[in-house]
Amino acid sequence: MFQDFECFGNDGLPKDKNIRLIVERNNLQNPVYVGDTIWDKESSEKAGVDFIYAAYGFGKIENPKVQIQNFEDLITLEF
Repeated sequence: MFQDFECFGNDGLPKDKNIRLIVERNNLQNPVYVGDTIWDKESSEKAGVDFIYAAYGFGKIENPKVQIQNFEDLITLEF
């Protein structure tokens, strides 16, 4: 586990660049991004990070590859 974050307000970079920064800073080998909007999905794809759709969130994504119905679902996911 790790604890880190980044946002546009800190560095002026778009979400995909900030995702890459977190991956690189923490030497993450198989990262995933959990999000609930199409912008989250597109940003994670641009960053080269797998995406998990949080269906309980605000956005709608058609035919997500992986989705969760609540945060606890992350514990049981297998890739």
